[in-house]
Formats: sequence, C-alpha cells, structure tokens
Amino acid sequence: MPTLFRAMPLIVAATGCLCTGQAQHLPVSPPAPEVLLSTHFRTPLTYEAALARVDQYLDEEVGRKAAVAFPQIAPKQHFDLWHDMWVSFGASDAAGIPVTIQRPTDGTTARLVKGWMLNLAGRLDAPVPLEFKEEPALHSAEGDVYGATRDVIRVLKTDASMKALPTWQHAGLIVSGGPLASVMLAPAGLHGIHHITVMAQTAPAAKALLTRIQQAVLKPGIYAAYSEDAEIDEEIRNLAQGRVDTAAVTDTRAVFIPQMDPKLIENRLRLDPEIMKRSAAAQGQYDVRFRIDKAYQKVVVKWSELTGYSRTDGKFQGERALGQTALPAPKMSVQSGGHLVARTRLESLKPGAYRIVLEGANGAGEVVPIDERIFWFDGKSFEEL
Repeated sequence: MPTLFRAMPLIVAATGCLCTGQAQHLPVSPPAPEVLLSTHFRTPLTYEAALARVDQYLDEEVGRKAAVAFPQIAPKQHFDLWHDMWVSFGASDAAGIPVTIQRPTDGTTARLVKGWMLNLAGRLDAPVPLEFKEEPALHSAEGDVYGATRDVIRVLKTDASMKALPTWQHAGLIVSGGPLASVMLAPAGLHGIHHITVMAQTAPAAKALLTRIQQAVLKPGIYAAYSEDAEIDEEIRNLAQGRVDTAAVTDTRAVFIPQMDPKLIENRLRLDPEIMKRSAAAQGQYDVRFRIDKAYQKVVVKWSELTGYSRTDGKFQGERALGQTALPAPKMSVQSGGHLVARTRLESLKPGAYRIVLEGANGAGEVVPIDERIFWFDGKSFEEL
C-alpha cells in the first residue's frame, strides 16, 4: 500500500476530518481601529543637543538635515516630515526635558510606527523600554479643489497655528501642533485639481476646515497650466495599462500566458484614427485654467519663458515672450465649476520656468491685472513655483 494511504488514518485523526474539496472557513479578524499612537519620555540632553542628535539621525537615514526634514512648527515643537510625526519638547528641569512623539496609526502600521519612535527616542538617550499609549484617533475629511498649495496657504494664513512646510513627499503639507491638525495635498490630474486630506482631533473640526478651504480657494486667478499633448499621452498610457490589468485578471486559463507589454498596446492605440486626429490637433497647444468673478470685455492670457531660471533662489537671466490668447467677453460656465480654459498655440516648450499672466479689459478698455504665476515645466507637466 502506498505510504500516503497508510498515513491517511493518522492524518484524519490529527485533523479531525477528511478533506472533501471544500474550503475551510477561517474567521476574518475585524480591521484594527485607527488610533493616535504616542510615547512620552525624558531626555537628559539639552534642547539644542537633542536637535543636533536629530540632525545627525535624519542625515544618516534620509540624507536631509533637520532644518529641512524636522522643521519647527511652534516653540519647541517639530514635525518629522519623513515619518509624519509630531515631536514636542517640554520645559527643562533637573530630570531633563520631557519629549512627546505622536502619530496617527492603525493595527497594520502600529508596529512600524513604534519602531520609528524607538529609533528617534534612542538617539535622544531615552530610558527603555518606552511606554506607548493609544489615544483617540484623529478624524479625517477629504475632497477635491481647483487650486495649488499657495492658494490653500492663503486661505489658512490667518490661522497662526497652521504652518506650511516644504515637503518632498506631498504636493503640499500644512500642519498645526495645537490642536493637532494637518492638511495634505496630492495631485489629481493635469487640470489643477488637488485632492485634499484634512485631519483634526474632532470630525466637525476636520469637516469645517475642509469646507473653509474649498469655499475660500475660489478666488479669481490661474489654477493650472497643462499641455494637451501630454494629456493625451497620459490618457493613452492609462488605457494601455488598463487593458493589461484587465487581461491579467480575466485570464483564468491554466496555461502560462506572457504578460502583454503596455508599450506595444500604446503604439497600437496611437495608430487609432481618432487618437491620431486628436494628437495632431493637440500639438503645441497649452491650456490655462482660470477663474474670474466679474464681467470683462476680454480676458488675455500671456506666456513668457524665464531663461536661466534658478529654482534655488528664483532668479533668472531674462524673459522672452512666447504668445498670448484673448477671450472676448468670457462667461462663467456652471458645468465647469466656474472655471474657464484659455488655449494657446506655442512653440514646443522645453523644460524650464514659464510666467503666465492673466489680465482683463474692463468696460472703459483699461487693462486690469487679475493674476500672475510662475510654473516649472518638466516636459510633461507644470508645477507651480
């Protein structure tokens, strides 16, 4: 008798059942609740010495100094940009300086966050083991707005507790240390739409802050610049990747099917007559999305190139006019959410900085400045500077 069949009674006895091809039902654990994880300890270091330790730690970990990655948001309160943690230092006494570290987390990320806190605390000579506390979670509210980071900063500039932070991880980040709150921006397409995530200590506070931003950001001005050609390219890439993903999910055959190359699908899509027609019409077309709140005889959008532009200090060597578009008696469109689009045909733009000026002519024929913005073009998309 084969060994497998001789061992079958033992298998049945050990498992309590003989498998019949039916899947065993395993209980699914409920998702872990979100919490505000915190730890509190005392460091024997002075505040200045502690900052020096943090500076060395972040330089080793992420290659950035504390002045960049650990900015101050209030007196003796900092925000760790790499780990999204609030770090507060208390008043010094004979026992040292109290330090509090806080970060939103859940059951999935709690272990990882505790490791981050341990690493930072270790650099500050904290006594071990650390004690962790789960406090009530921050509440979030999300939505989309037409606007850039500077528009949101303008809305919140009257709130002294909100601090805009330069960040390499988000399109924009504004935080408050008391009470804890944050506003995070992420791009949501080429048309100047940003997805905003607001976090606050209560649900009404988060909702109120989001509503305040969405309503106040609707100011006359420029909201986005984009290339129609780049927009079509992105559409083609998304279509190609979508077909690859769909094929991978729906193909249930047992034989091995090599994964399709998205580039091959992109090339086929570009040969489609309708896409070829759209691509030809989009060549050299650059669009500006803007908003006005009054009637004008005409609105003019002007483009210019800032040659030799330095992103470090904002200085440039010269300015060269590229072209402009005039819209006679523009009317606000309810369907587009109150935004208008000015299309301008320009020479093919190379990577660099560009100034866009929005002007209006009133009933007396006088030119009225509406807005002016500088964008960096990387060859595909425009980023406001």
